[in-house]
Amino acid sequence: MGVPLKNENVALIERLQNQARKVLDALIPDNAHIILLDYPHYPNVGDSLIWLGEIAYLKSRGLKASYVSDCHNFDLFAVKKIINKNSFILINGGGNFGDLWSHLHNFKLQVLRDFPQTPIIQLPQTIHFKDEKNIAETAEVIKQHGNFTLLVRSQESLAIAQKNFSTTSILCPDMAFFIGPIKVNNSPLVDYFILSRTDTEKSSNGNVRMVPRKEFATSRTEDWLENSGKEFKLQRIESHHLFRKFFKLINPTNQVLLFMWNLLAQARLARGVALLSSGKLVITDRLHAHILCILINKPHIVIDNNYGKIGDIYRAWTSTYPLSLFVNDLSDMDDLKLKVNLFESKVEKNTALTNTQPAS
Repeated sequence: MGVPLKNENVALIERLQNQARKVLDALIPDNAHIILLDYPHYPNVGDSLIWLGEIAYLKSRGLKASYVSDCHNFDLFAVKKIINKNSFILINGGGNFGDLWSHLHNFKLQVLRDFPQTPIIQLPQTIHFKDEKNIAETAEVIKQHGNFTLLVRSQESLAIAQKNFSTTSILCPDMAFFIGPIKVNNSPLVDYFILSRTDTEKSSNGNVRMVPRKEFATSRTEDWLENSGKEFKLQRIESHHLFRKFFKLINPTNQVLLFMWNLLAQARLARGVALLSSGKLVITDRLHAHILCILINKPHIVIDNNYGKIGDIYRAWTSTYPLSLFVNDLSDMDDLKLKVNLFESKVEKNTALTNTQPAS
């Protein structure tokens, strides 16, 4: 169960929703014809949180995606058939604007090439390039498109965008906050749940398991890149060639797929909540584990990833959340142990204080 520190996470979530809404409402008119691209068709829970936040935002505006696709089943002909003067193309947010996840970035660039002058909004992203040539290519595609808006999740990404790209770039919180606060009723199973990255973005300055923990405490370590049984079954159905072929004939805008994808994303959210709520305290180097801990009001220690993405976003938006401890350096273990001890004492005091308050 998340520690019931009354309204601490609710106020932060509402503030970030309002900040994102202010940006998005100014860009997307009430009569917008929405085309939503780049569904995250993989089991990483974090990307499903972003997708669900985007769907929640559109629903709050009374807007519906008239066409959806992932980066593999995009149908240029189908989109050109329905596009009109009110069309806005929205591209899924996340941490893949750059050459770290090149296949996803290349899809974005192709969409810009395919729809010059059509308003395209890249929903909040983190920018990271390793190769200057790829920055130059991206800058040229953006320049040629002529009507692209780039939303970014941190000041560092905003600086990169403003330096390199001739387009409107705006700071905006992560879309996952539109999911809102989540009530969790199950009790923790272990003292520490450690969600440790196993992919290319894992922390470069040490293993998450190095974070000091209390002697004799119980712990469990996992990543969240494996489908649950429910997800596996749903994905087998929606990706089956006969299912895709049949519904493409009767529903070329992928509304049935949107229904299935939302079910999948909800199942992944449920898996993420179950994992994080299984520990009294969470230790992680995943950005959306940090964000989901805020949504469920769970005490946690978050370690920066290998290129500073988490730290950038933490400083921009979430540093005021009192039940999180941000760590960007695992080299000084004595100093870290002191910080962790102080943080855990703070969490225990908050828990004790809340448990002695009369029910409201």
